[in-house]
Formats: sequence, structure tokens, C-alpha cells
Amino acid sequence: MNRIICLFACICLGTTLVPAASATKPNVIIILTDDLGYGDLGCYGSETQTPNIDQLAAEGIRFTNYLSASNVCSPSRAALLTGRYPQRNGLPVCPNGGRDPDWNEHVGLPLSEITIAELLQPLGYATAAFGKWHLGELEPYGPRQQGFDEYVGSHYNFPVGKPNIWLHNEQPQGMVRFAAAHQKLTDATIDFVKQQHAQQKPFFIYLAHYLVHGPWSPNKEFCTPEEWASVQKHKGRMNPKALPAMVRELDHHIGLVMSMLKELDIEKDTLLIFASDNGPWLPAGSAGPLSEGKYSTKEGGHRVPAMIRWPGRVPAGRVSDEMVSSLDLLPTIATVSGAALPTDRKYDGFDPTPLLSGEVDESPRTDFAYYNGLTLEAVRSGSWKLHLPREPANLVHWARNKGEYRNLDHIVLNNLSDDISEKRDVSLSHPEQTAALQNQATKTRRELGDWNSSGSDRPANAYPGNLNSPNFIKPRSSK
Repeated sequence: MNRIICLFACICLGTTLVPAASATKPNVIIILTDDLGYGDLGCYGSETQTPNIDQLAAEGIRFTNYLSASNVCSPSRAALLTGRYPQRNGLPVCPNGGRDPDWNEHVGLPLSEITIAELLQPLGYATAAFGKWHLGELEPYGPRQQGFDEYVGSHYNFPVGKPNIWLHNEQPQGMVRFAAAHQKLTDATIDFVKQQHAQQKPFFIYLAHYLVHGPWSPNKEFCTPEEWASVQKHKGRMNPKALPAMVRELDHHIGLVMSMLKELDIEKDTLLIFASDNGPWLPAGSAGPLSEGKYSTKEGGHRVPAMIRWPGRVPAGRVSDEMVSSLDLLPTIATVSGAALPTDRKYDGFDPTPLLSGEVDESPRTDFAYYNGLTLEAVRSGSWKLHLPREPANLVHWARNKGEYRNLDHIVLNNLSDDISEKRDVSLSHPEQTAALQNQATKTRRELGDWNSSGSDRPANAYPGNLNSPNFIKPRSSK
């Protein structure tokens, strides 16, 4: 499941990334969207017009086989920032910040984990997190405890019909409603970039938008009359008709950030990464040709839109069907910045910079483990994907009543190269691939565990509760 990650402190010579100790360190921006599905953008086949995001894709490389490490938000974010599966980094669950004392209170990304921000700070980077955090409470798990110099946003999702506390670092700035949050994030991003540019200091920004997660309350200017009537009727509740407007609103804010980079003439100095945290929250949004969405280990839950732009370094106009993952972003950023990865832990990400530069056409990633909470539900090697038996009592609470395979009493093998919707079980006609993936699943369980086992590399300070208990055992408090 893991290979040695090859690291380079690099600049670009032609289209080849080569080591250089004196290279100017690039700025890095990760734009992470919330619940954006594989079929929600124009460049992925949607009828919703997304000209700015489409331009971003056209100016870099767009991935059609990018896998988020989780199908729900907090574990996917923890994995992206650490380069380690949620089962390895200790956060396979979504913290609720004390809103419900029986569900995930006082848990967060362990401080022993090393984030992208913590890798870059010692290299002189100014670091900022803007938007949704959702990796634990402000104390002790807030952004400024995880390597970020500055934070602006609200830690958790916005409730329907109510505002959230807005923060600058640890200081409350009053209450903000969902509809006003997006411009505040864009303003914070632009201000931070201008400050660092004036000081000639490289920066890393983790811009985590609340769009297109609910409440389904886009601003009126992005809605058609029919969509706006629907928004007023549903008052923020689940509303598929509002989703296109929310996507257009997201596209608008991405365009403002892109325009700012162009105005400052730092596009060529900035590695810009765009991706979604997990699949769509159905019935809002679309997974396109994929099956299911958020909460599912079918492709619709994990395979999401993603693209990378770096003018002059990443050749424009490419579309890649190579398997890559959110787990690969940390080693990618380590490579281009010259950061050395710690040797005291195992990483699940691979370095795809030769693929990004056009030096090679293949990704170093060949396999992937699909977990739901602590339960291993599928494994993949190349285009072959094996769904594993499970029953509702073994499932994480958010998946217990969702999906076709919530009660699966046999293995299912799909070949995604000609069955991207995972409709045809070919396990009987391909016994060698079936056996190989069963062995892969066994090795994965030994290392990362399963619903009924802890594995050999699950950290001692990992999530302490039992995600799979029918009664959901409350984790011990850290306070």
C-alpha cells in the first residue's frame, strides 16, 4: 500500500523538475470546497457554467481519477493536511465541538501530527487557514495549534437559519450568516496575499470554502428567478434546485482569487491546487457517471474534482486519468518547497511531481484503501476495485442507513476502466484479481485496522470511541 516517497527541492528546467538548493520558494494555495461532486463543474460535464474554475483547469492539469481519503469532511481534511489516512493520523470522525455531548465531543486532529503548514513554517513561509476548520475545538485543536499563523472563519458548518461565531485567530468577531461568509473568506485571502507579497515572503494558504455544503442559501445575484423562489421556499433546508447557484457563487470567488494573482503578477510564482473534500451530499449536487456520493465508499463518495495550476511549471491543457489522491498533496508541496518529510512516521502519500511536470505520464500511486470511519469497505489496485462484505452493525453511524452496499454478504469486484459506475460484479470471471485484492485487504487491516481490530499503526492517541457501536459509545473527554 505504501512506497518510498521520492523528494526533490526543485525548480523547473524545461518540463523537468530537478533539484536546486537556491530555488525561489513558490507560494502555495489549496482551495478546498465542501461537498462538490464529480459532476458539478462545467469542465466535468455539468450544465452549470463555471468559467473561472474551467479556466483554472485549462491552465493546468485536471484529474479525472483524484480520490479524497475520506467520504466525509473532517477525516478528509485531516488526511489532506497530514498526508496520512485518517485511521493512521487519529481522526477518522467528524468532531462536533460540543454541540451534542454524545457525538464526538472533545476530539480533534492530534497535535503530534505534522501538517503542511508545520512543514512550511520553518522554511520562512507565512501560513494561513481561512474558512471551515472542523478538525477539533479551538482549544486545543485550532488552526494556530497546527502551524497556521493566521485564521479567519468559523470552525464548524453553518446551521440552517442561524449565524455562526466568526473568528480572527482566537478572537470572536461577532456573528456571521452563511451568505456573508464567502466574501469574507475571499477578502481575507486577498489581504493576506497582498501583505506577504509586499514583504516578499512566500505564503501557504489553506482556503476551505463552506460552499457548496448546506445550508442551501446562495446569494440572490447567483440565482435564476426559479432558483431564488426555491431558496426562499426551503429557507436553507436541503434543496437540490439551489445547488447550481451555489456552484456559480463558488466559481465567482475562485475567479476573484485568480484575478488577484494576475494583478500582482505572481501567477507563475504560485502553485494553485483546487479540490473537493468528498462527494456530493445527495440529492443536492451530482456525482456524474459515478455511483452514490458523500458517506459512501463507492466512487461517488471519494472521486472528486481536482486540478493543479502552476504556469511555466505544470504544462497547461492536460487531463489525466491517473490515480492520485488528497494524500499526495503534502509530499507534492514538500517537493516543490524543499521541505524534508519527518522520518519518524509513515506517509500514505506519493510524490507525483514528475506527472505534474509532464516528465512522465504515470502516477506513482497504484492502490487505495476505502474506509468508512474505522471500517475497511473496499480496496483498489489500478482499475480493479474490490468491495468487502459488511453488515449494518459493523458500519460507521453516518453510513448505516445509506447506500446499496450497507448490507453486503459477499465480495464484489469491479473493473473501473470499463465500469466506472460499479454496476457489474466480475469476481467470478477474474479470480486472480479477486484473490490479489483480498490479500491486499488483509495487509491493510493488519496495518490500519478494521471495525473489529486496531491494526499495527493506529496511533495510541487515536480516536477513542467506538464508531461502529449500535449505541455509539461516547469517547473519553480530553478535558
